[in-house]
Amino acid sequence: MKIIVEQAKTKADRAAVARIRQQVFEREMGLALKPLSEFDGGSHLLARIEPNRYPVGALSVIDTSNDHDLHKSFGLGFGRQARAARLSHLAVLAPYRRMNIPLMMLLHAFREIIGPGGFDYTWLLFDTDRVASSALVNLLGFIPTKHGFSSEYGQRSALVRNETASRTLNATRRAEQYLEQSRQFRLVAEPTPQSTFAVSA
Repeated sequence: MKIIVEQAKTKADRAAVARIRQQVFEREMGLALKPLSEFDGGSHLLARIEPNRYPVGALSVIDTSNDHDLHKSFGLGFGRQARAARLSHLAVLAPYRRMNIPLMMLLHAFREIIGPGGFDYTWLLFDTDRVASSALVNLLGFIPTKHGFSSEYGQRSALVRNETASRTLNATRRAEQYLEQSRQFRLVAEPTPQSTFAVSA
């Protein structure tokens, strides 16, 4: 099974992003979302299954560089001249989870949007209870802020990644190597038609 990640550019792409968000956040989690039209200033990514290009994952990247009040409300100490992007509404449809699709989308965002866009920081909100064990921290190099806060999603912490730091570049390389090793493992472990079991990375 081949998975590709690309930017949502057409009306149909944006509709697919909206459907995935609705399925995961509204139907599964019972959360109300703002309409996708309110994120027009951002870029949206779609993960697709080849060869039929069925959309199974979505991620939004929002430029918050000039939203200093938003940064302050989450305790983000960015300088006023810093360029910052928020990673938001990462969602994967249930049958396609545990396939490293979130990591694929994040790495695509770093490579195709964050780097070329000259962003100094990326940040996101994350479940406080899962921060210590999160691949965002342990693999991708995000650092949690000191204070958590309550939101409509529960107790959250802000995670920040300094995109100009050498440790961040090293973390990205390690994540890319991990993803490549996982792909190779899946290819080797892919069950044959006679197999009675499946191995998942």
